[in-house]
Amino acid sequence: MAERKFKPEFAQALVGTAGHVDHGKTSLVRLLTGCDTDRLPEEKARGLSIDLGFAPCLLPGKRIVGIVDVPGHSDFIRNMVAGAASIDVLMLVTAADDGIMPQTDEHMKIVKLLRTPQVMVALTKTDLVPPERLAQVRQDLAAFLARMGFPDAPIVGVSNRTGEGVEEIRQALNALVERASQRPPDRRVFRMNVERTFSVKGLGTVVTGIPLSGAVRAGDKAELLPAGLPTGVRTIQTFKFDTDVAQAHVCAAIALRDVEPEKAARGMTLAAPGVFKPVTSVIATLQNASDSFCFKHNTDVKLHTGTAAVLASLRLIGTEELRPGHEGFAQVKLDEPLVLAAGDQYIVRSLSPIATAGGGTVLCARTVELRHQKSQYPERLQKAAAAVRQGDLLGSELLAGPHAVLPAAEILRLTQLPEALAAEAVAGKEKSGELLNLGGGAWLVPARRAELAQTVQPVVAHYHQHNKYAWGLAPIHVCNLLELDVQSFPKLAEALCADGTLAVKHGRLALPDFQPAISAGQVKMREELLARITAAGINAPARGDLVTALKMTEPEMKLMIQLLVEDGSIKVLDKNLLSYEVYARCRQKIVELFAQSPVVDITTFRSSVGASRNLAFAMMDAFAGEGLTKRVEKGHVLVKKQA
Repeated sequence: MAERKFKPEFAQALVGTAGHVDHGKTSLVRLLTGCDTDRLPEEKARGLSIDLGFAPCLLPGKRIVGIVDVPGHSDFIRNMVAGAASIDVLMLVTAADDGIMPQTDEHMKIVKLLRTPQVMVALTKTDLVPPERLAQVRQDLAAFLARMGFPDAPIVGVSNRTGEGVEEIRQALNALVERASQRPPDRRVFRMNVERTFSVKGLGTVVTGIPLSGAVRAGDKAELLPAGLPTGVRTIQTFKFDTDVAQAHVCAAIALRDVEPEKAARGMTLAAPGVFKPVTSVIATLQNASDSFCFKHNTDVKLHTGTAAVLASLRLIGTEELRPGHEGFAQVKLDEPLVLAAGDQYIVRSLSPIATAGGGTVLCARTVELRHQKSQYPERLQKAAAAVRQGDLLGSELLAGPHAVLPAAEILRLTQLPEALAAEAVAGKEKSGELLNLGGGAWLVPARRAELAQTVQPVVAHYHQHNKYAWGLAPIHVCNLLELDVQSFPKLAEALCADGTLAVKHGRLALPDFQPAISAGQVKMREELLARITAAGINAPARGDLVTALKMTEPEMKLMIQLLVEDGSIKVLDKNLLSYEVYARCRQKIVELFAQSPVVDITTFRSSVGASRNLAFAMMDAFAGEGLTKRVEKGHVLVKKQA
């Protein structure tokens, strides 16, 4: 990473070669750049590109664009895919004497599955064929490009031996690079798939690659995934030029802090901290791009994405098979964790025969249990796929993900945006009605309200069956079911009851036609007792005081307490009655105290929750009774670790 004094302007685009082996890709790159991209001894010995090669190409206007030269041999498809995943301009190299060959076709399929780049053809070895052969190959290529969806792609003849046509290639590349550079700005945070790693004396571990999104600067924090290694950026170079920033679509070599060379490897991801996570399954679109291979449910494949390649299994969604030319959806289960996100593209190759079979786009990079998904799931995936096509990555995650309700922090993460922009994106979703703020740090995806109701309704029905005297499921239990704060209940209940399948009765969630099996007078008694206990908060009233205040008989009080305990509304602590919500808060408080000290005494606990001495002792006994804590000489210790 030695510095050069000249500071060039780099185009915000990457050119990549593709094409059959021995069609002149590396020779053409050498003519365009002056660089030999075959760096490995084996490549030089065999005269064959094995791995990716990178070189800077000077364009008119003194801009420099990076060219990634990919191997053409079928044995090195993984390396070819690693390069193709990032290209913005494809230079399909085809020899005039051979014409369209197997890897010409396969490489185009791969590129089209991974990207939608600007495309041109470099028709090489024009000096080796007569004019009529050249005309026929041009005609074949034009038909091939049209079939592939690129009917306007220019075809430029060139001789790598004489150099004739090289400047025309450079001019064509310049026009396509200019067009590719005019894409809308990608505002996502920094992420780069690691292509190569090595160690430099005085700098330590260096990783190279082509950033997919965002930018990172010298001094910034980062993390190396899926290992989760925290690191920082020491220095950055682009084609051995020192620079302050590595940005999307421009090759970069980044020296890292605090990462041993053996801890970094090809296929890993360098990213902004806290945004991306390694996953072992994703929900994705799946296109069968083969001529004869048929995807079956649970088909095993080799999956290629970015610079990684792993074994995977495809669980088809909504169908048992996917024939050639058809598209569908699948849960892609990975044998190894990879860093993926909504919008990422991948290809899959069949294991026997070994060939590119298809690919698709990630809709949700979180684990989804398909057995819990209802019949409307394929319909939601259609909407998620449409969202991805429009660049709405958060919208895709909301529709295709595992939950209809998400915590605010998770929604912000799923935007893949910096903090301020993420907040703007969430606000936009709220304004459009695609997100509903439930309060308590939770958000509902309104399009999935019915799905949520179908989850809650059987729980409510089961509760009624075993609690015939209660009006319904208490707010705290509804929220515990969905892992929400109880503050979310009012708006959650409003959403759940919107279509009349559920109802709120006396502050509880119930089936619309349910009536408790007690008299109206007993219902009133029960509600009055609960209201008194709830209003008292931590100042738990004694049972005898409540009997007097509410003018109940002892048998009536016994029945009311039994009902409230059975439906989880209150906790009986010695002779005191405490609302379950208050008890749960006190329980959480002692867990927090244990995080500060291994032993908690009664005085510390009592002071932290504001309870009387007798009540504090009673609660500590209750915690010990449920196996949370254990009494020791100087107080209590935590027994059961909290998730």
